[in-house]
Amino acid sequence: MTPLVKIRTSELRLDFQPPEVLSEATVIGYIEMLRDGQALPPVCVRFDGLNYFLQDGFHRVEAAKREGIQEVEAEITPGTLAQMESEFHDGLKAALAQLAEEQSDKSRKP
Repeated sequence: MTPLVKIRTSELRLDFQPPEVLSEATVIGYIEMLRDGQALPPVCVRFDGLNYFLQDGFHRVEAAKREGIQEVEAEITPGTLAQMESEFHDGLKAALAQLAEEQSDKSRKP
């Protein structure tokens, strides 16, 4: 398991997900957790030697920022934005292929 480290939210690159896809309800849920004194799960970050790209945890980072929290716990692994995008697209293709197969199976059943 990759050790967890604290990273400043200002160091995170948010290129992987546009802000308009954030769910306000999810962000507010995380804010409520923070206000209740609960720790949020660590975010996942890729580091390419120069940039820290947020891979998972966009809602948690937004909640932390709104609450004035400047550092979050992160699991940092080596990787680039291009690798993240490629992995995402590969996963999406696999999910769509599985969905198509499931739909095909349903249509064959009497």
